[in-house]
Amino acid sequence: MSKKKIAIYFFAVLPIVMVALFYQKLPDLVPMQWGSEGVSRYGGKWQLLFIAGINILIGIFMPIMAKIDPRKDNYAKFYSVYENIILLIEVFLAVIMAITISECLYPGKISVARVVSGGVGLLFVFLGNIMPKIKSNFFTGIKTPWALSSEAVWNKTQRLGGKLFFFGGFFMVVGAVFAPIAMMPFVVGILVTAIVILPIIMSYIWYQEEIRLLNK
Repeated sequence: MSKKKIAIYFFAVLPIVMVALFYQKLPDLVPMQWGSEGVSRYGGKWQLLFIAGINILIGIFMPIMAKIDPRKDNYAKFYSVYENIILLIEVFLAVIMAITISECLYPGKISVARVVSGGVGLLFVFLGNIMPKIKSNFFTGIKTPWALSSEAVWNKTQRLGGKLFFFGGFFMVVGAVFAPIAMMPFVVGILVTAIVILPIIMSYIWYQEEIRLLNK
């Protein structure tokens, strides 16, 4: 078994292990959502067990999805990258769980808005670096109808998405360090909107250009 697979299994169970270890010490109501001014929603601590289970589901179902994808043969061309994506998501969610538990036991010790925004930014930076390596499939990457219909458009869309994720993530990290906390939801919102919308628009334009060239 490779070290990467061991890491995937480790981080798949880590959040639920953390919750189990601290469960008796946690208050009955725990923070579930934060805004720029602090905790905006609480929930029962039992809900953390279900949230922690998301990592287990990711560790189980993402490898399965690669096997049932109609374009499963393409995964052989980027499966190491696919495993990196699984691992990055698991690590990110494990960090979020650690922050939640920390805030339950030692409230106010962490600026959650800054740490989470910075964490999302770093996740985007890493994803931006590997996104251009993703080959055409139905589960991973920027999957517009036009990208799925053309390998050339797919490759252009993933390259653009990679750049947007990388630089968007970079500016999220900078914003997490320097921007006023009240502005951070707007900064993140604007960047995420650009990251989502621009590849959709450009993949449509590239596909139409390809169709026009084929029809000449």
